[in-house]
Amino acid sequence: PLDKTHVFASVQTLNSNQKYRDFAKDYFDYIVIDESHHASASSYFGIIEYFKPEILLGLTATPERMDGQNILDHFNSRVASEIRLTDAIDKKLLSPFHYFGVTDPEGLSHLRWSKGGYDISELENVYTKSNQRVQTILDALEKYVADTGAFKGLGFCVSIDHAKFMATSFNRVGIPSLALHSNTRDQERQEAKLKLQSGEINCIFTVDLFNEGVDIPDID
Repeated sequence: PLDKTHVFASVQTLNSNQKYRDFAKDYFDYIVIDESHHASASSYFGIIEYFKPEILLGLTATPERMDGQNILDHFNSRVASEIRLTDAIDKKLLSPFHYFGVTDPEGLSHLRWSKGGYDISELENVYTKSNQRVQTILDALEKYVADTGAFKGLGFCVSIDHAKFMATSFNRVGIPSLALHSNTRDQERQEAKLKLQSGEINCIFTVDLFNEGVDIPDID
């Protein structure tokens, strides 16, 4: 909703035809940027540089960027408030977790690396043809998960075909799973979450849908 007091808008909406320029630079007294670790990205940077509010507040759970860029430069180099992961867990604001690293049987040294990542089509080609990699994942589940028939999990994939491949592979061995991606309708996405919560399926394999801000407490 848009009115003269409050505006709630996504970065994508504001960037569409530079809609943010419909407002005067000093129109807003107070601007809150969620997921502000993206501040250095062109989509965020243009908006942040354009507006001149009295207060600009950025919120993020991941302030340190892998590319070394300092997002504090956009916020007068000031941290207004900070709580680290271990402190948040101690205060029971976040759930404690266990992290297990599993060696990937597929070597990626021969793949192209550009713009901070591997070529997606090459990754997809490797991952959708590797039954050995799937077996490594299944073996790790068997080792670390208490009950592979009752766990609830998310699998993050590199492409739509990769998500479909993983869901099919899990279903083939009796672990009910679904693939969700940009071509999936909103209703199907909501139904998939309900199926996961109810235990009808064990795993959702997704591409760029549940990366940030997702809240599914049932996930193991």
